[in-house]
Amino acid sequence: MAQTTRTFLAIDVPPNISDRLTKLQHKLAPLLPAFRWADSTPFHLTLAFLGDVPFAELNEVCEAARKAARACKRFEVQVAGLGAFPKPDRPRVAWAGFAGPGLEPLAELHKAVVSNLRRIGRPPEDPRFTPHVTLGRLKAGAGRGKAPSPAPDLAPLVEEYREWSPGAFTVGEVVAYSSTLTPEGPTYAALARAPLASAKARTET
Repeated sequence: MAQTTRTFLAIDVPPNISDRLTKLQHKLAPLLPAFRWADSTPFHLTLAFLGDVPFAELNEVCEAARKAARACKRFEVQVAGLGAFPKPDRPRVAWAGFAGPGLEPLAELHKAVVSNLRRIGRPPEDPRFTPHVTLGRLKAGAGRGKAPSPAPDLAPLVEEYREWSPGAFTVGEVVAYSSTLTPEGPTYAALARAPLASAKARTET
């Protein structure tokens, strides 16, 4: 069996925004003891999760990321609000969302990434796209009688943080990551970095 690595393409969240997201986690942790809070760095916005990719195909994946990035100009996006999957009153994942005019170029970047991945026969496992940064996940067994903390209702907190924002940042690259699962949570290693186009770069052939 070919050796593989769990692989995804993402946008890194810069340190100043990440620091504010960490502070939000610290505020939420006492209110949501049933959650395990993400502490793997950097925080990121996943554009495409590919699952296990054979080592021999990683170069193709990185090249697909590079082509997608070159097709899109750099843009600014705002991190804003709190949300949950599958829904706030029965959450399994708590996340910070995105808002503002940057959502349109973000959607175009996602479209370019998925298109280039499909060309090499590596489409994302889930083509749906809800831009978010994962903050925490419900602990195994919570809400099913196997843990001391019941599954929480995040709806009041989602409403409370509706207008909250840690700020905006410029999206300048797509990063291909490998992900290794550990008992303490996933660890990430960058495989390649693909810069988005500047106005000058877009004039080059």
